[in-house]
Amino acid sequence: HWPKVQVEVRERNGVGALRAENEWPLARTQYEKFYLDAAHARMQRMPATQAAAVSYESVVGDMAEAEAAVFAISFDRDTELTGYMKLRVFMSCADGDDMDVFVGLHKLDAAGAVVPFAYYAQFDDGPVALGWLRASHRELDADKSTEWQPVHPHTREQKIAPSEIVPLDIEIWPSSTRFKAGETLRLTVQGTDINRYPE
Repeated sequence: HWPKVQVEVRERNGVGALRAENEWPLARTQYEKFYLDAAHARMQRMPATQAAAVSYESVVGDMAEAEAAVFAISFDRDTELTGYMKLRVFMSCADGDDMDVFVGLHKLDAAGAVVPFAYYAQFDDGPVALGWLRASHRELDADKSTEWQPVHPHTREQKIAPSEIVPLDIEIWPSSTRFKAGETLRLTVQGTDINRYPE
């Protein structure tokens, strides 16, 4: 009598509802693409009309604070994000032949405050979901990857030339989160862990 799949649809850290499902990913999933608009720091349902770029310093000072590229979209209706997600970005590095890219998705309430989630089982100030990739390991396994879930074989390094723009398909760990109308999904892209703590 145990369900094949049990999903916790989360509202915030420690608050959510368990739901029985028959399969994973859910057969009724409706995948949707959001496009990044670098000029206005937002995600949107249509591609941006003008080309733009955003940059950040991967490491600042003692690395306690990281610069980041941030994008956001507010939902006009109640929305559930359950399942696989990925980020496709085109990036370059002015100095060096490789880069680490860390991705975090955060939920913001209607007032713009960050809604906390569990973070690595010991903190309660985490994002909705995480992803990361080293640019030299961007090669995809064509047989295993899907449009919504990239798979990287990690069998060879592909270094990048300074300022060379390369596509990166970054897997974001599957999760399940409910957003009410007026709440926001915020994407953060940076060169260090999404959360850092004093040692």
